[in-house]
Amino acid sequence: MNTNSTRNASSSKKFLRPFAPEEYADRLRRVRRRMSARGLDGLLVSTPENICYLTGLDYQGYFAYQMLVVPLEGVPSLVTRAMEHAIVRDKVPDVRHCPYSDGIEPPPPATNKEADVLLAGQTTEGDALGLRPWSTSLGVPTRVAGLSSSHFESPARTTLETITANNLQTARLGVEASSSFFPYGIAQSIVDGLPKADIVDASDVVSDCRLVKSTQELAYTKQAAAISDSMLLAATAAAGPGALQRDIMATIYQTMFHRGGTYPGFVPLVRATHTLDHEHGSWQDQRLAHKDLLFLEMSGCIERYHAPAGRLVFIGQAPKRAQTIQSVCEAAIDAAAATIRPGVEARDVYRVWQDTLDSAGLAGYRRHHCGYAVGIGFPPSWSGSGVPIGLRQDSELPLRAGMVFHLMSWLLRSGQGDYFISDTVVVTDNGCERFTTLPRALTVR
Repeated sequence: MNTNSTRNASSSKKFLRPFAPEEYADRLRRVRRRMSARGLDGLLVSTPENICYLTGLDYQGYFAYQMLVVPLEGVPSLVTRAMEHAIVRDKVPDVRHCPYSDGIEPPPPATNKEADVLLAGQTTEGDALGLRPWSTSLGVPTRVAGLSSSHFESPARTTLETITANNLQTARLGVEASSSFFPYGIAQSIVDGLPKADIVDASDVVSDCRLVKSTQELAYTKQAAAISDSMLLAATAAAGPGALQRDIMATIYQTMFHRGGTYPGFVPLVRATHTLDHEHGSWQDQRLAHKDLLFLEMSGCIERYHAPAGRLVFIGQAPKRAQTIQSVCEAAIDAAAATIRPGVEARDVYRVWQDTLDSAGLAGYRRHHCGYAVGIGFPPSWSGSGVPIGLRQDSELPLRAGMVFHLMSWLLRSGQGDYFISDTVVVTDNGCERFTTLPRALTVR
């Protein structure tokens, strides 16, 4: 195994994790119970949300390959670039760190032994061998001429060494096959390097454990919801005929950070009439015009937990039928919320939402869902990696107390007008509770 692998024995007091050690230990126990029920000897976890859930690792280094190797027993091992050693040491005390280098240029020779001696490697005779690179530069890639798979080799090799060190090279291994953070080149090298292992898809093992939130997770979500409310209020106040969309966005970010939030998993969405149907587009460098529609959807973020909310604002003047379509939109989201309780299936919530539209003369209008699960999120998503777990017309997902959803009522090009309402709700023992609390009345700015 990589000789640089280390067990982080403790974390500095100034780097406190957001949850008690007992909660992380409980999460690992629950994941291992699911692994055992699936006949898995080990699990390879690559999505940043799932790694954060199990270890507390909150950083932006996930853009490069990382992998958490979870055996049924013993200490999990975290494979990352070598340059991440300091943050792993300080923030993730319960893993064995297995760093890989993705290439460094040869260090320059020592030109002045007296001046360079503190930075230079030395022989036992004291001769300077050359300048030592800063340890974090061990993760800086170098460009090679032509096509090469060298940037796959080191992370794949370190992962294989880690798997072998955990005696999993011939085991039944679960992988997150649907992960956006498991590069094909590395994945293929790992599969090829484990000819005797039984590798199966286990994309839902950790994600399903994350669906039901603990008391502390719900507390962070509620804090995020208060920030979402403030962001929406600030955005609405900044809007009006002639207002620049970029100024509205600047107001949102200023509010987000002043209220104690951190960067969200998804850029706040600010769209006017001409980009209204750009589902995941955001602001343009343009001014709002009289009679524009302004779509606002955003989320505060606390300790990576999100609570999205959204509203539609009319600029200068609302259409005559705006109040009617607003009433339909609000009735639909209220009916969906009233359906939410433990034991109900996700498709039941969607059906009630759709039935409300049908009864209002919108039987021809359909959407792919009326909400989705939220929680831990890293860019580019506040709903976790991959396609969101939605309140869809065909979903048999049973709702449980502690689940959190971004509940949506989105009427776009409905034939009777446009309106949008969304809020974060949590499933309670007896129903559901709204975490975002802004009024839903028709708003003109």
